Amino acid sequence: MFKLKLKNTLSYSGVVSADEKNPFVEVKSKGEADAAVATGYFDIAGEPKQATKKEKE
Repeated sequence: MFKLKLKNTLSYSGVVSADEKNPFVEVKSKGEADAAVATGYFDIAGEPKQATKKEKE
């Protein structure tokens, strides 16, 4: 899951929705995260950790 944070604005509703009280949003795919960032209202606050070879086994 990608974690997004609403930039300096009170609210946004579109690709995803967030407001001043709940500025963090989680999306499942990189495409959704990129679409939200492309609006100019969000920054990526966290990306999923890449699974190491040991974790995959």
